[in-house]
Amino acid sequence: MMKRRDFLKSMALAGASASVTGGMGMIPALFTPGTAHAAGRNKLVFISDLHMNVDGPYSWLVKHAKDLGQFLNTVNARDDVAELVILGDMLDDWVSPVANTPQTFADVLEASNNAAVVASLRAVCDNPNIAVTYVTGNHDMLSFESQNQQVIADAFPGMSILSDSPGLGAYTKDNVIWAEHGHRYTLFNAPDTWSRSAGHLSLGYFISRLAASKSVSSGQVVTTPDVLDRFVKSPSLVNTYLRQGGYEEVGSVIDDALIVAVFNAISLWSGNWPWNTFDMDGLDNFAGNPSVEDIAFTYDTIFSGWPSRQDVVDHYEAVWNDLGSLNSPANLLFEMPERIKDLYPFTPRIVLFGHTHQAAFQYHHSGEAETIYANTGTWIDGKPMTWVEIEINDGGSGQRNYTVSLWFYGDSSPKYSGSVIVQFNKGSYMIRHR
Repeated sequence: MMKRRDFLKSMALAGASASVTGGMGMIPALFTPGTAHAAGRNKLVFISDLHMNVDGPYSWLVKHAKDLGQFLNTVNARDDVAELVILGDMLDDWVSPVANTPQTFADVLEASNNAAVVASLRAVCDNPNIAVTYVTGNHDMLSFESQNQQVIADAFPGMSILSDSPGLGAYTKDNVIWAEHGHRYTLFNAPDTWSRSAGHLSLGYFISRLAASKSVSSGQVVTTPDVLDRFVKSPSLVNTYLRQGGYEEVGSVIDDALIVAVFNAISLWSGNWPWNTFDMDGLDNFAGNPSVEDIAFTYDTIFSGWPSRQDVVDHYEAVWNDLGSLNSPANLLFEMPERIKDLYPFTPRIVLFGHTHQAAFQYHHSGEAETIYANTGTWIDGKPMTWVEIEINDGGSGQRNYTVSLWFYGDSSPKYSGSVIVQFNKGSYMIRHR
């Protein structure tokens, strides 16, 4: 795999990084549980990227649905689990062919292929000993809309729904754990309230629909992360499709032209021409059905506009973050530089993300504190089924031990595990910025 340093060196102009300040100017909606290890229950279970969809040839969760249902049943039967946290992309109203009317959350929850998962998750929500929290991701970004929140609440009574406009949320505990989906730090998938008036959906939404069209025509399911990885890293592939469509070729420097070219190339690869239209059915305040060309023009400055819109990582890093790694923003949160301190309520010692579909575990000890970053991975077909657990134990003299473990479905022990010991102030569990 190409190293991050080599990628940035080959794809970006030397020294052309941006300082990012201001921008979104908001903390994602936060949730902190009240009783995390009552009655001897001291484990938090984190999963993400379930991608429940309708039963179509483009859906990412089909074969693994039975396994996911069994996993949830196991969680429900355990006597050590205090909380189940779902870090985004639980439901998927993004992956739908271009010409299809996009599915609703209700359509997904009623689909027969999801029946076992829905029943098992509802059973966990009914368990009075286990709290269930859902944090929004990009593929269910519009869960903040009142009608969508109601659909989820009706399906899973008792579930805490953490989704706020424009499509963000974060789970926190003890001012030690920070957990969110991770799309906030990515160029193609972060909420976008600037490119289109009254809109929230990002360019990644339309790329997901193009990928769904390709899945149908090819008979082989392709996912958005794989498509982005393939095209962004290969300008020569992009130019191959641009030539077929009569477009001008682009260079290898990451700029607005390359981002638009990547979208146009993916469109042609999927069998969609500039005049083909996306059936939107009024989704996200679309008054009509935009063409491929309309979308290209709508999002044609998301790269150059990122520094004035976003507020944590720069635009080059945001591109890389969409290509399989979120270690960089996790490390940034551990460092918590002055320029972002007003965006986060505390400096975490443990950071969890999803989004990338790649399980990860990073333990680091430097100076005064240990830190752990873990990615929960995914449950979609063709990928290892993974999750993260955090066991919390009280020690003496105001200490707490947080043991973070990355698990692979079918294994009898965690793949990776590490601990963080936190010394709290007397009489409180409050850790402020270091």
